[in-house]
Amino acid sequence: MNHSQQENLRVKNQIVSGLFKLLKVKSFSSIKITELIKASNVARASYYRNFDTIEDILVFYFQQIQLNRRYPLKENPFLNEQNNLPGVQESFEIIYSEKERIALLLQNGLSDYFYQLLSDQIINQVGDMPANSIERYRLYVIVGIIFSIISEWITSGTQESPKQMAELTIHYLNNSIL
Repeated sequence: MNHSQQENLRVKNQIVSGLFKLLKVKSFSSIKITELIKASNVARASYYRNFDTIEDILVFYFQQIQLNRRYPLKENPFLNEQNNLPGVQESFEIIYSEKERIALLLQNGLSDYFYQLLSDQIINQVGDMPANSIERYRLYVIVGIIFSIISEWITSGTQESPKQMAELTIHYLNNSIL
């Protein structure tokens, strides 16, 4: 990565930090670009060079989180408990490391947005089902279960370890929780 790219990434990360700083005191829908620029300590041109909307900042944030994964998830992360535990555990470790920011998203009424980003991420990892396949609903059941587990874990204070959460999630998905 050259100096210009590093500087651009630094500016984007400043904008992400500015957004989360504002989310501590304001609702997402009430944040204005001018406030975000000031909180981020960047120029207006820097903001518009990098993002079209405030929502784009969240997309970038979640993309950055995924860039540094050690364990790419297999085709279906819940088919083989032994092979995929490290990847699923890493997902919970990432969520744990970002728990304050994710909690802010949930507290600010962005659970639908977080759900969609999570859904997109899981579909990117395991692949989508053909639109005419009845099995496509299985994928959305999995997404719903994972989203519910993450949301409850975050809102209840992340008392369990990422490893415990990964083991529990895999167990539930492999053994039909109903």
